[in-house]
Amino acid sequence: MSDVSTEHLRAALRGHGWRAAVVPIERLADVRSAIDRGRAEVDEGVREVVDRNLDLGVSLPGARSLVAVVVPHACARVTVTRGGRTHDVPIPTTYCHHDELQAEVLGTVARLVAAAGARVALAGLPEKLVAAGAGLGRYGRNNIFYADGCGSFCELAVCVTDLAPDDDPWTGPLLLERCETCDACRRACPTGAIGGDRFLLHGDRCLTLHNESERPFPDWIDPAWHHCLWGCLRCQRCCPQNLAVRDEVAETAVFDERETALLLAGVGRDLPAHEDGLRGKLGELGLLSYDGDTLGPVLARNLAAVLAAR
Repeated sequence: MSDVSTEHLRAALRGHGWRAAVVPIERLADVRSAIDRGRAEVDEGVREVVDRNLDLGVSLPGARSLVAVVVPHACARVTVTRGGRTHDVPIPTTYCHHDELQAEVLGTVARLVAAAGARVALAGLPEKLVAAGAGLGRYGRNNIFYADGCGSFCELAVCVTDLAPDDDPWTGPLLLERCETCDACRRACPTGAIGGDRFLLHGDRCLTLHNESERPFPDWIDPAWHHCLWGCLRCQRCCPQNLAVRDEVAETAVFDERETALLLAGVGRDLPAHEDGLRGKLGELGLLSYDGDTLGPVLARNLAAVLAAR
């Protein structure tokens, strides 16, 4: 059995272009405390979403550490065609190739720690909180995680392993220093989700919450606000921390008039056998593995809203 230190693990992950931090499993107590404090401040609808997507337990017996990994990942862009006109529509980070990147991180970490006889499992933990707490980056005023070199355009993954940590780099989540004197994101947010009364986002006002949901848009959402296939980029594109990377695009796809009509009709994963071209484009964007049924009806609704706002 080889001697694999957590420093060796971090160095190996840097070789993939990723940044990682390893903290003792006892830091779960800090994570749980932060979640409890946050739950007390958010509205009930947002609390339900948080509770549905988090699992603060640890599925790996004998787990000794948490491994947080930052994977730089720029936004994607699709070009759709309607009425003879083309429209570029952005897709923010985390929607394209999310599941593939999570699996790649897990597989890579597992191979690296296996030399020490250690095991690894993905954790259903709040990735932003763990990564920021472990010192890999900081929160912005918009409650989004920022890392050096890629700003807010990154994927995060958190694993648990029974590899013993070398040290404890935990700092707790911190705010970007420039946010102390900048409110560009608050001014750019059309919904008022970034308030001046507290640090936590007013999630019930966030456009992302509503365009990820299958529920109809609330009446208070102005149709002109829609601009992304999912999510929202207004607070990220105006952020000075993203100035050097905000125009980077990881991948693109062009949909002709017929393919755009199929997307607007709510076609999801169950594409007809002859639609290999459309299936290939969605697959290359990493959308065929996107969670739930949002690839069909929700994508169609969001795309129609974006086109109506043009």
